[in-house]
Amino acid sequence: GLEYPITFFDIETFQKAVPPYEGLRPYRQIPFQFSVHVLDSPGSDLKHFEFLAETPQDPRTDFMDKLIEVVPDTGTIMVYNASFEKSRIKECAQHEPRFQPWVDSVLDRFVDLLKPFNSFSYYHPDQHGSASIKQVLPVLTDTDYSDLNINEGSMASLSFVKMVFDSSMPEGTKNQIREDLLKYCALDTKAMVDVLNALIEECKD
Repeated sequence: GLEYPITFFDIETFQKAVPPYEGLRPYRQIPFQFSVHVLDSPGSDLKHFEFLAETPQDPRTDFMDKLIEVVPDTGTIMVYNASFEKSRIKECAQHEPRFQPWVDSVLDRFVDLLKPFNSFSYYHPDQHGSASIKQVLPVLTDTDYSDLNINEGSMASLSFVKMVFDSSMPEGTKNQIREDLLKYCALDTKAMVDVLNALIEECKD
């Protein structure tokens, strides 16, 4: 049921007990980063787009403007755990209603790559009972997250908060965190591409 172009989409968020922006409740998830890989047709070259906020200001408007710019108007939008990404863009539309028509237009295009693993349609003992993409990826491919300085979501969130809210942090450290965040989020969407291709090969076999 997949339709090309396929857009592989992942969001990173942060949350704080004391809301950093007006109108937020405590611990509201605030998107600060996304990675998008687009596959126009089977075997075509991957296109990559990304966004990462770099200031303490509310990133949601810039996040959504950039996202709308890079997501194709047609085709499947593939995510890993669709409820998370859907909820975040819905909340951005609540914050800024001009985004609502676009959000309404894309929700039915989402396909959740987590489902075949969460439902045990595919399972390998090396997943150790987990359907996380970080466990699935090395089972199906020769890639994993072990070489990354930032290699999971909570670390990404904490690193971003330090990068933008700690005014005493040296510029070199901020640049390193920025590079590490971009690598981590990009791997999240490239991992979906590789996992999907591996599943397609499994089905052929």
